[in-house]
Amino acid sequence: MADSSHTGPRPDPSEPAAGDLVRVHSVQEEYFHLMVRACTCGGPWFSHEQAVEHPGERLVHHVTARCAKCGKEQTFHFALPGETKLDHPAPIREINPTNNSSEAVDAAEWMDLARFYLERIERLKSPTERAQSLLDARGCLEEALKFYGPGDDGPPPGALWSDASRRKVAGHPDAYRRESLETMLAKMPTTERLRQADAPDQREFRKALRQAARRRIGRRWWEFWKRGRN
Repeated sequence: MADSSHTGPRPDPSEPAAGDLVRVHSVQEEYFHLMVRACTCGGPWFSHEQAVEHPGERLVHHVTARCAKCGKEQTFHFALPGETKLDHPAPIREINPTNNSSEAVDAAEWMDLARFYLERIERLKSPTERAQSLLDARGCLEEALKFYGPGDDGPPPGALWSDASRRKVAGHPDAYRRESLETMLAKMPTTERLRQADAPDQREFRKALRQAARRRIGRRWWEFWKRGRN
C-alpha cells in the first residue's frame, strides 16, 4: 500500500524521540498503520516484540515488527491516549472514538484499507467473518471522511501525506469525492448491527486469548493482532 516516512527504527526504543512517535487512538489504529506501510521489499509487517511505557500524559507502545517476506525488523513507536488501558481495551475493531482525523494513516490510505476489506468479503464463507470485514471497511471509510472539512468535496491537500496518495486521488478523483464515500457507507449495515453479528465470535476470541496469555510469559491477551491480519 502507500509509502510514507512518518516513522522509522531507532537503536534504543526505551528513549523515543518525540518526532518518531506516531500518535494513534487505539491499538487497532496501530495495526492499520503497519498494514499501509509495507517493508521496502514489499512484504507485510507482523508484530514480533512489544514494550510499553508511560513517560508522561500519553502511553508509549513500542512495536518491533518483522517482515514476512525478507525477515527485516523495524521498531515502530506509538503514542496512545494516556487513559488507555491495554489490559482492558476498547472493543476490537474500534479505531478512533473521537471526531479527530488520524495522524497515523492518511485519507487515501484509509480508502485503500476499506477497499481491501470490501474485496475480501467475496472470498469469505462465514457470515461472521463477512460481518467483521464489513465492520473494518465501514470503520476505515469513516476515518477517511474525518479528513474532509464542511466545504470539501474531496480530500484537502493536508489529508494526503505521500506522493503515492496524491497520485491515487489525482488519477481517480471521483472515487475520493465525499458523495462517493457517503454513498458507500449508506449501503452498508450500521456499525451497531455489524457489532451484534460479530459479538459471539469476539467473546470466544477474547476467551481464547486470555487462556493463551496464561500459558505464555510476557504475552498479554490484548495483543490480538499478533495473529496477523483479520
